[in-house]
Amino acid sequence: MEKVEDFKVGDWVRVKASVSSPKYGWEDITRNSVGIIHSLEEDGDMGVAFCFRSKPFCCSVTDVEKVPPFEMGQEIHVLPSVTQPRLGWSNESPATVGKIVRIDMDGALNARVTGRHSLWKVSPGDAERLSGFEVGDWVRSKPSLGTRPSYDWNSIGKESLAVVHSIQETGYLELACCFRKGRWIAHHTDIEKIPCFKVGQHVRFRSGLSEPRWGWRGAQPDSRGIITSVHADGEVRVAFFGLPGLWRGDPADLEVENIFEVGEWVKLREDVSNWKSVGPGSVGVVQGIGYDGDEWDGSIYVGFCGEQEKWAGPTSHLERVERLMVGQKVRVKLSVKQPRFGWSGHSHGSVGTISAIDADGKLRIYTPVGSKTWMLDPSEVELVEDEELHIGDWVRVRASVSTPTHQWGEVTHSSTGVVHRMENGDLWVSFCFLEKLWLCKALEMERIRPFKVGDKVKIREGLVTPRWGWGMETHASKGQVVGVDANGKLRIKFHWREGRPWIGDPADIVLDES
Repeated sequence: MEKVEDFKVGDWVRVKASVSSPKYGWEDITRNSVGIIHSLEEDGDMGVAFCFRSKPFCCSVTDVEKVPPFEMGQEIHVLPSVTQPRLGWSNESPATVGKIVRIDMDGALNARVTGRHSLWKVSPGDAERLSGFEVGDWVRSKPSLGTRPSYDWNSIGKESLAVVHSIQETGYLELACCFRKGRWIAHHTDIEKIPCFKVGQHVRFRSGLSEPRWGWRGAQPDSRGIITSVHADGEVRVAFFGLPGLWRGDPADLEVENIFEVGEWVKLREDVSNWKSVGPGSVGVVQGIGYDGDEWDGSIYVGFCGEQEKWAGPTSHLERVERLMVGQKVRVKLSVKQPRFGWSGHSHGSVGTISAIDADGKLRIYTPVGSKTWMLDPSEVELVEDEELHIGDWVRVRASVSTPTHQWGEVTHSSTGVVHRMENGDLWVSFCFLEKLWLCKALEMERIRPFKVGDKVKIREGLVTPRWGWGMETHASKGQVVGVDANGKLRIKFHWREGRPWIGDPADIVLDES
């Protein structure tokens, strides 16, 4: 039997098939309804948010079971068994397919439909995930299937790669591979996507390969080459250095070498040894590749700022990083105690604009402070961006807002809430003392640190009366957060207290940093 400890706020659930009637009745919930746990009580009761209800649905933990959550980026359509979706069709049809771009705190799925400007809102109980595969995708059997892959993978080998040839409505895919004449069927849950091979990629034989599918034919285990063509069934043609003609190969026998282009930004991996002033995490710019005669020897030349000599080493010691651009705002990372080229009158709080970037990645920063350009190593900085608010963020009204667009109601500048929905610049915020969501403009709110289970806390100094009373506590009481509801309501265990947790408004609580 399920216990409170088996669930947490944020879990996706539905009523179990074995339950004839939930503890407090069905109300407008059905067996197919899917919701998100909003609150959990110690006595085993819970509140579940459903997107078609204004209030959480009360039930017992023994009434429900967990279901896999929907995720951003998944493609969905309405279940064939649903004739009228809970949230309506919104000009869509059973044939409509959308990609989830936002999920509200009550589980409502906001999907992008090709050719539509507005998002399609779907109740999760009405939605079905599509396979997510497209014709032309490269796939392989999931490693989790072990030595017993389903269907025809046994006959072709679980290490083999295949290409999706067609997609069936039942979730099955028709696959093709380069060494088999006929195609075969596999279910989308048994396979996973892999990056496809592309013309121009540098390749070598994968380690541990005893023999390629069609033999070595003049190639050697350490041969390197470039892909010149890729067939629809995955077969590749490779131009190996020193080998005349094009070599026909099974992609499962090859692996891509991580070749970098001149001008790309890279950093040294964490397990790489120091070189001069350069160490793990250092960021540089690719200057060229190394050759042994007419063949690439597998090495890369990288320029790191502050070093006259170029670093040379294997591609396996490097990883790509996103290059910084002129005009971006940056600041020195808190982990950097002393920048390589000095502070130049600045500090960790200084925010500057990149005015120029040298060929080795050295940044020239403009700030209103100081008379000369501030030089910084790119590995020492982080971008400063005005981040947008997201669903689930903890927020409060900005101090600069005298009156919100949709008025205050019971909310004040000190009130702390959680973003539950957002659309076209509007936010619907849940406050633990309001039954309904509070409507406001996104520009009127600012993000704040959320409370988390395990936080050490105390009651805010100067507070006259907590929202739901003092109970047995005082300003001297100190405790630990043991539960956080989806609307921000806190459950706190204060020291030396037995029984149920103390219930508090997050606006009445502060972190105990003593």
